[in-house]
Amino acid sequence: MMQRYVVVDLETTGNSPKKGDRIIQFAGVVIENDQIVDEYSTFIHPGQEISLFIEELTGISNETVKNAPDFEDVAENIARLIEGACFVAHNVLFDLSFYRKN
Repeated sequence: MMQRYVVVDLETTGNSPKKGDRIIQFAGVVIENDQIVDEYSTFIHPGQEISLFIEELTGISNETVKNAPDFEDVAENIARLIEGACFVAHNVLFDLSFYRKN
C-alpha cells in the first residue's frame, strides 16, 4: 500500500488567522514510499504589511513579497499537492489553521 505524506512549513504575518494574520510563504514536500516525489514552494503576498518582528524572525520582508502571488492564485497548486496525503508539519495545528483560514 502506497503511503503519501506532505511535509508542510508556513511562514505567516503573526500567530492568529482569526485576527487576520496571513500566510507569507508556503513550502511542501511530497513523500511517497519513503521517496521525495514532488515539492512546491512560494512566497505569498499577504495583503498587509509584514512587521519588523516577523521580518527579523523569518527573514521575509515586504520587499520579498511585493510581487508574490496572492493566496488565491496558488491555492489550487497547494490543494493539489496535499490532496489524499497525510498532512505533516512541525506545529501542525498552527499550520493547518492558517491553511484552512486562507
